[in-house]
Amino acid sequence: MRILIMAIALAFAMIQPVSAAVYQQGVIYVIYEENVIKDNADLNSNDVPDYVEDMATQVNAAREVFKDVFKFPDPLESERFKGVTSIEIDLLDREELGNSGKAFSNVRKKSKHDPNERAIYIKLANTVDSHKKPTPTHEYFHLVQYGATYFRNGWFLEGMATWAEDSVSEIKKYPNDLAIPLKLRSKTYENQIFEKKYSTAKTLWFPIAISKKDKAKIPASLIKKYKYVDGTPVFHDDVIYGANVMRDIIHKMKDKEEVAAANFGGFENWRKKGQRDEQNNEIIMDCVREVYYSR
Repeated sequence: MRILIMAIALAFAMIQPVSAAVYQQGVIYVIYEENVIKDNADLNSNDVPDYVEDMATQVNAAREVFKDVFKFPDPLESERFKGVTSIEIDLLDREELGNSGKAFSNVRKKSKHDPNERAIYIKLANTVDSHKKPTPTHEYFHLVQYGATYFRNGWFLEGMATWAEDSVSEIKKYPNDLAIPLKLRSKTYENQIFEKKYSTAKTLWFPIAISKKDKAKIPASLIKKYKYVDGTPVFHDDVIYGANVMRDIIHKMKDKEEVAAANFGGFENWRKKGQRDEQNNEIIMDCVREVYYSR
């Protein structure tokens, strides 16, 4: 009997949730178990792994440059995310997560850091090195997209989020295509775009930005402000191409949601099953063309 009781007690203990650590940096909260951290370096001796701090720092830097400098919609002020006060990052083991990162469009009505607050969230793998990878920025930009529009087609979501990585990355050679004005009128080109996801950054979004000469500057004050714990700047350079064009396209897409929803009998049906439907493709591309040819 004693052995049975001990076995039950052990099994019960094993299924109890482990208390997670929480690191706050502004409106960003990183939620993590200490055993998922592979590098416990703590150069500033604040009992928080530099790895965790650096991840939050990159997201904060991306948020400020997109929200305050380039005036993209702030997901924390979105009508969709009413009452949300923070962004949570779940830091998980790579094998558990299954990929490097993922952003979610639903709201945590009881956030992990405070059950009395609402949060939007992303999940990042413990193999993501913020110094080398813009994955935190990529996933944060998905929250921008989710808050700004209900369109969910992959060539828009993943392609533009890959473009957004330029804010914190240094791109040696920008993808260019002198034929982009003509290609935007080509059905063959459109169909090729609609079938892709991440690669549309190189075949559509960057060529548009370069073609329109939309070269934007990241302020020196932000470059000075945002540094990783070891002093390395978050921003690798002070240039991002396409910030104004991409922002205007997102705003135009918001204006066209009613048109897309009408194909499904209204917003209620469209939001449930039509956000990723191929019928949206041409409507999104119309937004791209309208912005491109009007600038």
